[in-house]
Amino acid sequence: MESPDLLENGNIPQQRKFPCCQVAFYTLIFVLIMISTLVSVVFCLLHHKQVRSCWAHGSLKEPSTSSFQDAMSWEWNLQHCDGFVQKDRDQYLIIKQSGNYFIYAQVNRKRNMNESFTVMLYKEPTIPLNKVVGSKMGDGKGTLNFGRPFFLQKGDKLYCRVNFGLDYIVSGNQTYWGLYKL
Repeated sequence: MESPDLLENGNIPQQRKFPCCQVAFYTLIFVLIMISTLVSVVFCLLHHKQVRSCWAHGSLKEPSTSSFQDAMSWEWNLQHCDGFVQKDRDQYLIIKQSGNYFIYAQVNRKRNMNESFTVMLYKEPTIPLNKVVGSKMGDGKGTLNFGRPFFLQKGDKLYCRVNFGLDYIVSGNQTYWGLYKL
């Protein structure tokens, strides 16, 4: 009696072999995925435009005299501000594009005073935007600072004032003000 062809090798599982075209197909898909990933990364790196925010920062210049009437002059550093902000002389910042700006300031005094230590931020002509009051006495020195967002209009002219003579203020990088475009 003959055994049927189906049972010729018994119930032993047969090794499956991939045909040559299946191996080539999977290799091709893998290579295409790798190429598309590489192209995406290169495209992003070459065409990535970094958004840079306008930053204007002014450090107080040493006053030429110690008169109360001295205007506060600033050493301005404007970065990426073309079309947003420009300096006017050394005292003012002019807003060239309406929008939200974060304005900050810090003023350090050198010694005790007879009255409260006050720093004001104005919009031309004399519209107060912010006022910070500190103590007139203490450890011999004092620091006032603030920072907050403002909506500013095109053409606004900003400046900073104090209520005492500039000979009370530490100049340079310890007294400054500026803004960021939000």
